[in-house]
Parts: sequence; structure tokens; C-alpha cells
Amino acid sequence: MIREEARKARERLVRADAAMSSVEEADALSRKKGELRALAAKISALAERRCMLRQGGVPLSQPHDVEKAKQSCSMILTRFTESPKAATLVDKQRWTKLTESLTEFNAVEDTLQRQDWKGYYGTKLFGGVPPEQREQTILMTLPENRDALALYKGLYKRLSLYRTAVPSTAAELEEAQESSRQLSGIRFVENNDVPSAVREFFNATSSGGGANLELLTTEVVNWLRSNGMLNHFAVRAR
Repeated sequence: MIREEARKARERLVRADAAMSSVEEADALSRKKGELRALAAKISALAERRCMLRQGGVPLSQPHDVEKAKQSCSMILTRFTESPKAATLVDKQRWTKLTESLTEFNAVEDTLQRQDWKGYYGTKLFGGVPPEQREQTILMTLPENRDALALYKGLYKRLSLYRTAVPSTAAELEEAQESSRQLSGIRFVENNDVPSAVREFFNATSSGGGANLELLTTEVVNWLRSNGMLNHFAVRAR
């Protein structure tokens, strides 16, 4: 009787120990799977970004050598197929070598892409001065200049978002390139392009009292007419 109870108790302990081992094994494999999934997601994102940048016309350096990472993956896969246990993954530092090689690949590839984008941004996209500096060189009393500067500010702000941040989607890349194209097409009337008599007239019209008729000389009228601005002004009695 006692022997039978002891046998049954032993069997229960064996089953409990096996169940506990199975749970621990499952937990260990789950953790490894999570680590590998995170590394794989970064590799996938970098690969997609490289493809997107290349298709968008951004010159890219040769990708980082993947042989080391591929060998680590192949070796650990072979061993795990032979013995699908968590212990197989960590034996002889297999898992450490794998994660280190994949982490190194991610870091190097990300750095390469950032450097390539920085070079493209600095040489191929709009390189004009910030709106604050541009404002100092143009005649702000001209309505055309005010409208153009407002557009300049908005486009410059959008483009500047990608000065240090590599576009992650084709839409973001197109936004950067289109902002650059539009900025390059904006034209202002510069201060040094305007005769002194015209500048004096504009300065007066922008003041509270307006411009005296004596400032509306033949030179000013001709300049306004040639620039399509004669209808922008009207005479008012005081």
C-alpha cells in the first residue's frame, strides 16, 4: 500500500517537473523569439527605406557586408533544427554572436543611410537662407514679396524637417523634394532691383499717412506699369 502510494507520488512529481520544464522552455524560447523579432523588424525597416530612397533618386553607398550576419543565422538555424531547444541557441555563445552581428548590421546600415541622405540634402535640395535672412534682402512693402515670403516660410519649414531626419516613406521623400522644387522657383523683388524713387514711394504707402502725390513721379508710374502693379494703388483725398 505504502509502496503503491509512493510510486504514484513519484509519478506525479515527475509529471509536475516535466510540466515545469516545458513551461520554462516555452518561456525561454518566447524571449528569444521576441529578441529576434525586434532585430528583424529593424532590418526590414532599413531595407524598405533603402529601396525607397534609391527609387526616389537618392544616391546610396554600398550596403554593409551581410555575410557575417548570414553565417550566424545559418549556423544557429542548422543547430536548432537538429535540437530545437533554448539551450541549443545559447550554447557556445551562438545567440550572443547572432544578436551582436545583427545589431552591428543595423547600426552600420542606419549610419550609412543617414550619411547618404545628409549628402543628398546638402547638395541636391534647396540650399537658400532661412526666411529671416531672406526678408532682410527684399522689399517688404510689395504685396508680391509678402505673399512670396509667406510661401517661402511654409516650404522652408517643411523642408527643414528632413535636414537631420531621413524620410521613412515615399510620401515624405516626395514632400522634401517638392518643397525644394517650389522654393527654388520663388522669385522676389530685391531691394537693389528697385529704384530709390520707387522705394521711397513704397515706404510712404506702407506708412499710416500714405504717399503724397508728389512721390508718384513719372519714373515711379513707369516702374509700376512695367511690373504690372499700377492697378494695386488708388488715390484718396484727405
